[in-house]
Amino acid sequence: MKRLLRKYAVSLTVIIILIASVFIWNQNRGFDDSAMARVPDYDDVEEKSILANEDISALLEPSYFEYIDRYESDGAVDTQHFEKVIASEDYSAISDEDVELKTRLGEPFDQAVALLDQKGWVEYTFDVPEDGFYQIGMSYYALPGKRAAVVRSIQMDGEYPFFQAKKITFQRMWQEKEEPWFDNQGNEFNPGREEVHGWQYKELRDSEAKIAEPLRFYLTKGEHTLRMEAVREPAAIGEIRIFSPVQQPTYQEVLQTYEEKGYQKTEGIQVKVQAEHATLRSDPTLKRIEDREPITEPFNPKSIVLNTFGGEGWRNGEQWAEWEFEVPKSGLYNIGMRYGQWYLNGIPTQRKITIDGELPFQEMNGVLFPYEAEFQVKRLGTEDEEYLIYLDEGKHTIRIEVQVGSLGPLLESVRVTTNKLSLLYREVVRVTGTSPDPNADWNLENNITDLVPRLHLLARDVNDVVESLYDLGVEKGSSEISTLLEVRDTLLSMADETRTIPGRLDSINNLQAMLGTWVNSLSQQSLLLDYILIQSPDQSWPKPAAPWYVRAGTSFRDLGYSFTKDYSGVGNIYEDEEVLDVWIARGRDWVQIIKQMIDEDFTTETGIKVNVNVVPAGQMQVLLLANTSGLAPDVALGVEGETPIDFAVRNALVNLNEFPDYPEVAERFRPGALIPYKYNGGDYAIPENQNFYMLFYRKDIMEELGITDEEIPDTWEDVMALIPTLQQNGMDFFYPHAPNNTTLAVNEFAPFLFQHGGDLYDDHGMVSALDSPEALKAMEMWTELFTNYKIEKQADFYNRFRSGEMPIGVADYSTYILLSTAAPELTGWWEMKPMPGLQQEDGRVNRSTGGLGQTGIIFKDSEMKDEAWEFLKWWTGADAQERFGSELEALLGVEARWNTANVEALNRLPWDQSDLDAIHEQWEWFREREVVIGGYYTSRHIANMWNEIVLNGKVTREAVEEGVREINKELRKKREEFGLETSDPDRSDE
Repeated sequence: MKRLLRKYAVSLTVIIILIASVFIWNQNRGFDDSAMARVPDYDDVEEKSILANEDISALLEPSYFEYIDRYESDGAVDTQHFEKVIASEDYSAISDEDVELKTRLGEPFDQAVALLDQKGWVEYTFDVPEDGFYQIGMSYYALPGKRAAVVRSIQMDGEYPFFQAKKITFQRMWQEKEEPWFDNQGNEFNPGREEVHGWQYKELRDSEAKIAEPLRFYLTKGEHTLRMEAVREPAAIGEIRIFSPVQQPTYQEVLQTYEEKGYQKTEGIQVKVQAEHATLRSDPTLKRIEDREPITEPFNPKSIVLNTFGGEGWRNGEQWAEWEFEVPKSGLYNIGMRYGQWYLNGIPTQRKITIDGELPFQEMNGVLFPYEAEFQVKRLGTEDEEYLIYLDEGKHTIRIEVQVGSLGPLLESVRVTTNKLSLLYREVVRVTGTSPDPNADWNLENNITDLVPRLHLLARDVNDVVESLYDLGVEKGSSEISTLLEVRDTLLSMADETRTIPGRLDSINNLQAMLGTWVNSLSQQSLLLDYILIQSPDQSWPKPAAPWYVRAGTSFRDLGYSFTKDYSGVGNIYEDEEVLDVWIARGRDWVQIIKQMIDEDFTTETGIKVNVNVVPAGQMQVLLLANTSGLAPDVALGVEGETPIDFAVRNALVNLNEFPDYPEVAERFRPGALIPYKYNGGDYAIPENQNFYMLFYRKDIMEELGITDEEIPDTWEDVMALIPTLQQNGMDFFYPHAPNNTTLAVNEFAPFLFQHGGDLYDDHGMVSALDSPEALKAMEMWTELFTNYKIEKQADFYNRFRSGEMPIGVADYSTYILLSTAAPELTGWWEMKPMPGLQQEDGRVNRSTGGLGQTGIIFKDSEMKDEAWEFLKWWTGADAQERFGSELEALLGVEARWNTANVEALNRLPWDQSDLDAIHEQWEWFREREVVIGGYYTSRHIANMWNEIVLNGKVTREAVEEGVREINKELRKKREEFGLETSDPDRSDE
């Protein structure tokens, strides 16, 4: 033994040292909890930025938290015992457009004023008896519209009191219109949802549910005017109530009332309500979900069963679901539920729970559902006691609603910190410029007042949020906490070494992006429910999760089934020979909608049976391999825009011109949308969707800079005239550039090229045309934005748009979705217009640009070409596209809004009219780029040209000509490979 030890002494020593090092590293790799101990206390630091008077947030309405703090610091309190009811027709003023007096909407309101569209508004005048806080409620009837929730804005005496008042949401009511359906494999699918029309009552609340109670409005004694404006969707007003804030009793107060009334605990009763059987919901996106935990009820080991409710889709403020239940005896009950909450790492989610439309007591306004990696059973109550709730014999309803609640003030604190950080960044840029020399001594502490104390206070604000999260029960080590700790430590590091700040400007931007992303992620409060229990206090609670060995057995059984079960098929799978085979490269949720539409509409109308299979999104090589092996489908959907030509050149696709009605079908789309799918005189694909670029701008900041809506840049010359003004004020213009994704370079360059009248290729795609005079001018204009005008080469536009650092820029429609759903403070303060262009001789502005989307194709080996064409015509038609867009948005929310390429269908989807008008104006100039064999080299070398010109300072013509030579070599090589005609090598390669 000793001999062995001596022989391997060195190896053993190294191993021991390594183990010890890993242990020490693991013990010390976390954040320093004592980091704030060295930060001094500050009493007289002026936190207000010297740019505060120029701060664009000063133009915005205050947040609700700032509004309440201001009035409470002045001594404002809740009023008492006041209620004023205003009938719908008792208005003091009303708009001339988009309003209507509705009748026969049912009890309790025979007549009601309805606001139908964005130009509709109505005003009501009323008196209050004393100064103080009041709350407002409204009865409403959501009229048929575009399926979205109703949104209204509220002004008091001609002003929005806080930005939350600009977007008050009034939910619709939805129910399942039939029982779930099953395919012929035994898998369960969600039924469709239909709207339930009727009167509802709601107190005005924050649409994101970051404020736990109904909004308070401070009113002085005397007369006031309330103005309600339509923002989205039509709805009728029943009556409006202005009343003193309601003080909900605590549980202990309610319990004392129970004792005084002699209510007794029930015995021996347990009522179980399966969560997937929700009777009503606020949003059609709320649906049944499959869960594979073995004791989830019900459970089917062989097939998909939708046995739970909610999940990731049940996350946004004020989304609610309602269940009916019946108890056989009056008395006191406990309530609980089996749930899964593994969505926010370490952070509890919250819900508001009402019984029969009433909040039983204060504590039910913010019920916490702690984080755990497996199912749990929530017993409503505290650690010491379970809540007793009195229920009369008979039927009842329980409603569970998303409530951000106690996290709201913390998210507001982070938002304020982000704004302060933005102002500090702008102060630094005022001293150093946007591209400072990191080796220069900028002496920031002398040029920026209280720089170090302000960094310390920002770090303390972030640390206070961390401590508050610990108080909520969040464990140390949570990834959600680590984000904040990283921001805190970076701020402390900058305070310790201020000379490093000029070289860390990107870090400041990253901090803002991290904080913005953090706020957005924690605003989404997902929860999965299995069942709800209403039971007597003497009943025991079920086990929350199956033992590990049971779950392991289920996993092994699922593994065994995976060898015999076809997971790529969706819905009904037919074994008939005459079946159309369709492959779809999209997510399974998306494909399930398409398959349901096929079974209900297409197969019913045409008699053509369809099998649908899922292809991993973006993996076009699967189609190529299938075609090579003779296993290609009849039709493929979700095919990336550059792929059809790769198949067409291999003679693998059907030329759609063979069908006599193709020209008629092509008229559904903008002509420029069909360019990428043309090859050798044929057309080989039909567009399904298309991306598009627009100009986004902050109206408030532009007003502060003295720029009216009419003066917003219309041409690139206007943009270049604006950029110096922005940069003088510490701001910048945004144009998209993805340095780490060279495949996007051609899309970034194409607008400049097309607007100058240039093209990517000539001679039928044989030779690059990037060395033409038009292309050279386009390349100069594109790169000059980054060289001469020094705009940021890479930026998180969404977060910097919110902070005001990039108040204007070009971005695609996904930015529209983000700003519409995740930036409530900017409601009404941003606008979308067509992107800038170049003015032509006739005075029109050429805005040509594209946005290569996804397509549908028919494979040449198909023995059902006519049926495949019927399918493609049905799928790309306006009716199918509208239904798919509506169903998709109903399933996944507005974040999944379908950007259909069908012009008629676009008009039917729930876009705001002003935004739709802007999109149509941009689509007038929609032009896709030509796709050719070997064209991947074009995008790659356009990215190289940008790098050479912008980063290395090479002359534009020289960089372009070098790139063109390489592109032409590859184009010639690929054409020779496929036996295609080539150009003169002397012209293309020299």
